[in-house]
Amino acid sequence: MNADRKPLKLVRTEYHTARSSHHVCFECRKQFKKPVDGLVTLTLAGKISRTLNYDAGIRVYPCPQCGQPMTHVGKNFRPPAQDDLEAWHIARRLVAAGFKHDHSSGLTYPTSLKDLPAFLEQHRQLSEGERLLKQWSKDP
Repeated sequence: MNADRKPLKLVRTEYHTARSSHHVCFECRKQFKKPVDGLVTLTLAGKISRTLNYDAGIRVYPCPQCGQPMTHVGKNFRPPAQDDLEAWHIARRLVAAGFKHDHSSGLTYPTSLKDLPAFLEQHRQLSEGERLLKQWSKDP
């Protein structure tokens, strides 16, 4: 980085609709691309310098077919075949447990219902208290 270069002065952060992401209707078993809202930081010149918290601004879209609220599942979600009820059930349970398909997490999601409970238990989000208890129980 050039030492003579001055840092950009930031003017404001504002709400902004930018990119699209995948939303699904678990009732109809269909996927749709919809815009995702987020916060952007603008420079003095009015240019976007960075984007923050896209998940903070997720709008709820109704399904075009049935009108039920759709669920944001992330940009990398690959929907199962519409008639594959087991795969849709697995996808619904994973999303309900907080697993999104936004970035590559390195996790391989289960493909059968029998593997799902073990996967959810192994990768579940721990509360701060649960993390402390787990840490203390490991210490001799």
